[in-house]
Amino acid sequence: MLSSSHDPLYKSVACVILSATLVLPGCGQRSQSDLASSALVEVLASPAASGSELSRVTSDNEGRVYLSWVDARGGRAELLFAQLRGDTWQEPESVASGTDWFLNWADFPALAVQESAKAVHWLRRSGEGTYDYDILARFYHSEAGEWSEPIQVNQDQVSAEHGFVSMLPLAQGRTMLSWLDGRYTKSSPTAGPMSLRSAIFDPLGQAEAEWELDSRVCDCCQTNMALTSNGPVVVYRDRSASEVRDIAITRLLEGRWTMPKTIHEDGWEVQGCPVNGPAVAASGPQVAVAWFTARDDLPQVKVAFSSDSGASFSAPSIVAKGNTNGRVALAHLSTGDFAVTWIDTSEAGTTIMLTRFTRNGELIESVPVAKTTASRRSGFPSMVAHQNSVFISWTAVDASAYRSQVQVARVRFP
Repeated sequence: MLSSSHDPLYKSVACVILSATLVLPGCGQRSQSDLASSALVEVLASPAASGSELSRVTSDNEGRVYLSWVDARGGRAELLFAQLRGDTWQEPESVASGTDWFLNWADFPALAVQESAKAVHWLRRSGEGTYDYDILARFYHSEAGEWSEPIQVNQDQVSAEHGFVSMLPLAQGRTMLSWLDGRYTKSSPTAGPMSLRSAIFDPLGQAEAEWELDSRVCDCCQTNMALTSNGPVVVYRDRSASEVRDIAITRLLEGRWTMPKTIHEDGWEVQGCPVNGPAVAASGPQVAVAWFTARDDLPQVKVAFSSDSGASFSAPSIVAKGNTNGRVALAHLSTGDFAVTWIDTSEAGTTIMLTRFTRNGELIESVPVAKTTASRRSGFPSMVAHQNSVFISWTAVDASAYRSQVQVARVRFP
């Protein structure tokens, strides 16, 4: 049993109504003086103990909210999750553990949930190389009443990098996984590029189909998926032969994946992976994609919108410019609006920010959610919508004591 931490470093519950004017260069079309917000930010008691990290927040098709995280102490890693009921987290459940896990600040285990099924994934070392690891997963279905044995998602049997997984619940208890696959990077006589793959698993963990979606992608940027009225979409950072690393989308239509298409021609040429993947959210034909780019050494967070299930996108809106290191998340609200979280790195300190747009890309407001750090230990914030609210999780870091704890906030919109 893991109890909620009562460390005085962290407030168990805190509420603040935000009404100050925010200065965020480059945000949308409205004047910054119009950005006063009445959103309510509540920091909830965390179900994760001190030392927790790598959190993800998600929900099922009934709107129930779940938090997953990793507890890694004493040479052993454990993946746990808890369900939120009202304002209280239920008893955490341990679903996987081991001493041979690959743990990385940007490549994290996660949970996917729907009414009758759950799925989790994590990473396990597979060889002597620093980045030799495989993807392991377990599946739960209410009819079976138990979790499956762990299965290995990537079946190439090559000791190479396999990770940056996104998961998407589908109908009939199935789960789609997409990931970066390094099988070509260990080919001979010369190493090849990272590729993008996807597969569908049934509730018992049996693979129904697997595809290669793109044979050359950025090496270590997160993937993300969403379900539109026309089917699943995957967004990721592509990689051209000239090292342009812009964001692309591919869609599954009638059993076939479309050719990858660039969301917007940023033209960011960079000789290395920025470790900063895109985010996507959808409801019916409405889709939004948010991402980080830094062409000409100008950091920016952008968001673009689609009304045809991702077939085409609007010109992007600028969410943040200059003082940001990206690390975006995205959610679709019951009102039809989209919320983007990102990291502000201004001189006043590092802050998790939330910016809300209409489905047409019109800026509504920006809200500071919590102070954080720009270090890798703080990880990537995660977000999920619940009606007209969002839940955001992140890792709070006490640098002086070198400890961390997963935190969760709820942002309610009027």
